[in-house]
Amino acid sequence: MTASLDPTVEAMHRWIDGHMDEIVQSLQGVLKIPSVKANPSNGAPFGRSVREALDYTLSLCDNLGFRTRCIDGYAGDAEFGEGTEYVGVLGHLDVVPEGDGWQYPPYGATLEGGYLYSRGSEDDKGPTYAALYAAKALMETGVTLRRRVRIIFGCDEESGFGCMHYYFDTAREERPAVGFTPDANFPLIYAEKGIANLVLKRAVNGDGESLRVVRASGGLRPNMVPDKAEALLTGNSKQLEGAAAVLKRFWDRNVSVEAQSDGLLVTAIGKNAHGSTPEIGDNAVSRLAKALLTVDLPVDRAWLQWLVDSVDTQGKTLGIAHVEEVTGPLSSNLGILSYANGECAVTYNVRYPVQWNIDDLTNRALPVITAAGWRLGEVHNQAPLYVPLDQEPVATLLRVYREETGDLSSQPLTTGGGTYARATPFVVAFGPSLPGSSDGPAHQPDERIALETIRTAAKVYARALYELAR
Repeated sequence: MTASLDPTVEAMHRWIDGHMDEIVQSLQGVLKIPSVKANPSNGAPFGRSVREALDYTLSLCDNLGFRTRCIDGYAGDAEFGEGTEYVGVLGHLDVVPEGDGWQYPPYGATLEGGYLYSRGSEDDKGPTYAALYAAKALMETGVTLRRRVRIIFGCDEESGFGCMHYYFDTAREERPAVGFTPDANFPLIYAEKGIANLVLKRAVNGDGESLRVVRASGGLRPNMVPDKAEALLTGNSKQLEGAAAVLKRFWDRNVSVEAQSDGLLVTAIGKNAHGSTPEIGDNAVSRLAKALLTVDLPVDRAWLQWLVDSVDTQGKTLGIAHVEEVTGPLSSNLGILSYANGECAVTYNVRYPVQWNIDDLTNRALPVITAAGWRLGEVHNQAPLYVPLDQEPVATLLRVYREETGDLSSQPLTTGGGTYARATPFVVAFGPSLPGSSDGPAHQPDERIALETIRTAAKVYARALYELAR
């Protein structure tokens, strides 16, 4: 980092350097909590583990000297300072399911080689705690600020922003005058594609004589590339033996076959990736469908072929492929397959251009999917975000990043990811990943964050809070 002549900034840097062990230990505590969304219970609308992560964090904030509140288990906040307005930092404590393929325990918070390995280390517990301790460093200086500083801890970012809808709309909490979410990349994100989950459905009718699929599933969340998918085939013994023989000769080593009492179980293994970058994953649903198409399944051939074709990550099969000047190409992730009782449902996580709205997307898709024998079921949408570079808080945050890091060449970014910046005006995504870093990868096995990323992000965040609040 570059040296600063401002004694407040220098004091914050010293405080962070002197408390890195404490920061890491506190972060390890919350990383060990498997805060994946689950069934609601009393006081825990997103499940007990998510509530445990929130309680742990608010207790920590109490001990650090913040004023804290729990907002009915949907979210919480920690605040200091005075003033009619506040600077908000919006982070989240929920995580996506761990999936398979980990070398390190997914909730072990393992420290090795200067990295913390754990689900949530990079998305988003690590960055959120960096921002929390940045606020503590600013608090410790005792400097007088015109705005309060508030860290908001959301609990449902990965599954639809139910926490922020409750916090700002149902509970009617005041909105920040300005702020950021520590849930992306530096220098900052000024545009985010729209995000829509499109659920396609079709009935599958057939007689009881044919070899056929009776159930199939794949994927855990729409915003994850499925790393596992399976299907159960039924038929008479001769049909099942023939199918098993064909599948065992299939070239794909990531597909396995197992005879069970109720039929033939076919399993495909892929590789997780974030739904915004499906091209770097390996979609297990597509692998499964390709394998099944080598078998004589007349009842199921149409929907299986659709799965193979529509795994295309640019949305061509859905009729929605598009490239935009601001955010580049649209992306599509086949995230969830569910087939049972003669109905197939497939969920696509689509990241669409900032110049479109949800009607632009569905109007393009409907004629194509209808012609292919599908109907459009549920649609869940998050509108795009675009903040011009000369507006706040972009101008201040970009200046702070460049002055703190000395990086004058890296340019502001756009993303297909979705962050809390969409939840309220005058907020953008800001860090923590530095250009060229090897943190992450989000939503994949062995997610990690470097301790130096935490240190650097905390210092940048402290300076940003100081600049925005004074």
